[in-house]
Amino acid sequence: MSSTWLVGAPAALVAAAFFGAAGVLQHQAARSVPERVPLRVGLLVQLVRIPGFRYGVICAALGFGLQILALHAAPLPVVQPILVTGVLFYLLWGTLFLDRPVDPKLVLGALLALAGLSGFLVVASPTAGTSNISGVAVLPLSIALAGVVVICLAVAARTHSENRSIPFAIATAVFYGVTAGLVRSLVTQPYDGVGGLFTHWQLYAIAVVGPLGFLLNQNAFQEGVVGSVAVGIITVGDPMVSIGLGVAWFGDRLTEGPAAVTGQVLLLILMTGGIVILTHRANLMALAIRESSDRETT
Repeated sequence: MSSTWLVGAPAALVAAAFFGAAGVLQHQAARSVPERVPLRVGLLVQLVRIPGFRYGVICAALGFGLQILALHAAPLPVVQPILVTGVLFYLLWGTLFLDRPVDPKLVLGALLALAGLSGFLVVASPTAGTSNISGVAVLPLSIALAGVVVICLAVAARTHSENRSIPFAIATAVFYGVTAGLVRSLVTQPYDGVGGLFTHWQLYAIAVVGPLGFLLNQNAFQEGVVGSVAVGIITVGDPMVSIGLGVAWFGDRLTEGPAAVTGQVLLLILMTGGIVILTHRANLMALAIRESSDRETT
């Protein structure tokens, strides 16, 4: 293990802890305000008045800074499997500070999803290509990803109950994954001084895509009675989108060969199974919470 890994691995673990705490705080805040139409800034105006939400933003910012440090110090296949433990930290913080009982099936679903993603990253072992991308090269896939987001929003508009958080979380993962790809391109570009940073189009794309993803994240939290579903989907979906963009935009390569490809497919199935368990269990818990609330009101 190189000395840089000794920095990258702990930084990734602490980042995951901050991301988990941010999820708990933001979910609690989003559930406490009236429901808003997706992608309306008014939701953030309401949320920013809540101290817990502001603390959640601070935690998320600290986690993001540590994530950048970790990725500078250690390769993606080392850092990302550690970062995805953020969903476990989410469950831990919820248990410790919100007096939530530990639910074994939620933990099982999270563990399976994280094991599938972590194993996929290790087996696929992405190797970096170029960091230079042009707006023309980005356009086709960007249109396709925008189509995915539009479909997610359309599905959410026609879906009721706890399941509405799922399409919102998927759309959030797309935005976050695209933001990560743009950040990767931006930080590796040559520029003279801080002023030179403003000459790159990636900065302005990040300024649009990043906040939209954050806003959709709050919509996902607001819809989900049990926030671990949104956290799990975003935690798993974000790096998968990032890896896909790495291959499409930067020419990254994944490990090839029959054994490697078979392993990657099986691990993706394991990851999907974990998300299904997590979602199903969260829906049952949400139904029980609503029924209990209805009995109390009557």
